[in-house]
Formats: sequence, C-alpha cells, structure tokens
Amino acid sequence: MKKTFFITFIILGSGLSIYWNFLSNFIFTNTSSNQVASVATALPIAKDEVKIPDRVVITFAGDVMLDRGVKSSVKNNFLGDYNELFKNVDIFKNDDISFVNLEGPVSDLGYNVGSKYSFRMDPKVIPILKDTGIDIVSFSNNHVGDYTVKAFTDTLKRLNDGGILYAGGGNNYTEATKPTIIEKNNIKTCFLAYSDVGPDWIKAGEEKPGILIASDPKFALTIIDAKRNCDVLIVSFHWGDEYKPHTKRQAKLAHLALDSGADIVVGHHPHVPQDIEIYKGKPIMYSLGNFLFDQSWSKPTMQGLVVQMKVYKDGTVKDINEYTSQQNKFFQIESITEKVK
Repeated sequence: MKKTFFITFIILGSGLSIYWNFLSNFIFTNTSSNQVASVATALPIAKDEVKIPDRVVITFAGDVMLDRGVKSSVKNNFLGDYNELFKNVDIFKNDDISFVNLEGPVSDLGYNVGSKYSFRMDPKVIPILKDTGIDIVSFSNNHVGDYTVKAFTDTLKRLNDGGILYAGGGNNYTEATKPTIIEKNNIKTCFLAYSDVGPDWIKAGEEKPGILIASDPKFALTIIDAKRNCDVLIVSFHWGDEYKPHTKRQAKLAHLALDSGADIVVGHHPHVPQDIEIYKGKPIMYSLGNFLFDQSWSKPTMQGLVVQMKVYKDGTVKDINEYTSQQNKFFQIESITEKVK
C-alpha cells in the first residue's frame, strides 16, 4: 500500500512540475513585460498595505462677502449665478480641510440694524461654497449681527444643514466655546474663533446666542481646555486695523493663544494681507486679506493671501506654501498663483 502511494505521488508530482513549466514558459514568452505587470497589479492588495497619510493638508483663505457690489455683479454679469465667482478656484479640492472667514449672515430673516455697511447674503450661496470645497468658516466677526440675532441663528442652522462647519459662534456660550472638530487621517483638527472688533452686543451668553469675544476673561482657559481633546488646535481672530500692518495687540493675542496650547493662529478683518510670523515654531497668519469682497478701489484689497500647509498629529507644521488670489473687475476670482519666495 505504501509503495503504491509513493509511485502515485511521484507521477502526480512530475505532472505538476511539467504543468508549471509549461505555464511559466507560456506567460513569459508570449506576454510582454507590460502585460505581465498588469496581471501583477490586478492581484488584490491586502488592507494593511493601504497607508493612511500621517498629516492633514489645510488651506486658509480670507474674507468672503457675497452681498452689496458682489451681489450686483452676479446679477448683472453672471445671470445671478454665484458659481461663476468661483469657477477658477480648485485649491480647496486639493486638500483635507479648507477654512475661510464668512463676513456676515447668510439668511433671508431679520432686518438691518442700522449701519450702512451691513451685509446679508443670499442663502443659495451655501451649497456653492460647499461645492467650491470650503469645509469650515469663522463666524465670529463684526458683521455677523448686521441683520439681528434672528439672521445670526438662522445662518448657523443653514450652515449646518448645508454641510459647512463653523467656529466662533453658537446658540449659547457653551456651544460657542466648544471647539469644532474635523477628524481626518486619524488626526483631530480643532477650530476656535474670536472677534476682537466686536460687536460686543452679540457676544454669546449662557442662554444667549452669539460669538466669542477676544476680551473674554476665560480666553486662555478655553484654549487650554480645547487642546486637551485635540491633536491640532487652530485659533482664528477677527482683529487689527483695516488696511494697515499688524498691531501690537494682534501679536499679544496671537502669542497668548499659542502659549496656551494653540498650534496655528489665523487672522482676518484688515482687508489686506499682513505678514506671517513663526513664533516658537508655530505660524501666525496675521491677516489673509480679502478672498472675495467688493473693494475694487485698490490693488491690495483685490488680492488675498491663501496659505496651504501640512500639519501633523503632534501639531508640527511643514511645507507652508503661500498663494495670491486675484479678483477681476467683476469680483470673480480670476487666479490663484503661488508666491515666489
């Protein structure tokens, strides 16, 4: 019995060897190297070979205001289609997180509180901002209350329903001070936003909707607490003097934020780009200027600073790339070009 089994094994083994030689000769003599490579790449890849990036790419841009002259231009030049303003913008689709400042409410509620510089944007712009690639906005600035608290809270709801996150505002103080978290690539990136130019009447209270104010006595403590639950903490400010270089007040607030645990500071409001400072290895973008605004009376107000960077789980920032966004006479973003260093 053992002898029969041994003979059978030899015969089968020989047959398998002949078959394998034949198959190998056929593949390598009748198939080009490219075709063989295609066969190889068609094989299934083990799940543990798919690597998740160890960083997030974040893009920061300036003020976005789609009322007044911008609204008129869209009506007169683009048949009411706000998409035309952003048709040349693709930088937000080449990153993990995109952040801008939303300069005013997006609502059809409320009434003008009295300033001739009051803004209220058409609600139909929210899906357009989303399609452009914007993930999160700062909603703590001097124009969020231009059409009363009713328009403010309506904007929060519309942003939420439209899939755009916000920081710096809430239906109460607890909500406003809670950092907004975006978790990608196993990294928790968090956002807080403050206004240092008011309006104080719309600052959040325990049972009152509103925004965070930089003069809040719990400012540093809020940042310290936020960092405990975040890998990367970004603090945004609406601050400074319009059309001027950054102030000592801006530097003081930025340094305090970073010393309290923030990893990145980004600023808006001056309507012109300001400088970038590296403080203890961490970036401060004092002002990104206007990304889309109707201030056509000067070149600096028609150009914005767009900054893209890689951020790692430990808060380390690398590869800070600066771009210039350029609006044309129709307030359309005509180009975004990398700055020559």
